[in-house]
Amino acid sequence: MKNIIKKILTFLFPWLFETESESHIHQTTVTYHKRDYLTSCEFEFYQKLIQIEKRGDYKVIPQVNLASIIHKSSNVRYNTELFRNIDFGIFNSRFELLLLIELNDATHNQNERQKRDQKVKSICQSAHIPILFFYTKYPNEESYIIQRVLNTLENKEIYKKQEYPYSTPK
Repeated sequence: MKNIIKKILTFLFPWLFETESESHIHQTTVTYHKRDYLTSCEFEFYQKLIQIEKRGDYKVIPQVNLASIIHKSSNVRYNTELFRNIDFGIFNSRFELLLLIELNDATHNQNERQKRDQKVKSICQSAHIPILFFYTKYPNEESYIIQRVLNTLENKEIYKKQEYPYSTPK
């Protein structure tokens, strides 16, 4: 009887009966390291974008997680598609979202990244959230960044009336 109980327990809880020499087989070494919150490219862009706060009731927040600004209504339980960060969000002083901004570098040319970007566009479209895209291969001068953002914020009605453009109106 003891043998049967031990076999059942060994099957259900194998780690209870491992010897010290066997226990290292199942262990994985994991280390954690601090990293910069923004890449150097994102930080440089942020330094220019932050100037928008002087132009009105705007707050620039970097690394906005979609799950913190979008509620999914569905019969599907999981929200994993919302576990994505957008480079910047523009909010008002009450932290109401006004606009999202993605800064695309060369990694956005990769197939998997393009699929992710398409999914983000689709989610934002469905949630009626305007999103602007800037590309690091262009200079992105401060005046250009500010003007595009202000134009989009001032014309946000466009996003409600039209079929949701992904770039700012010219």
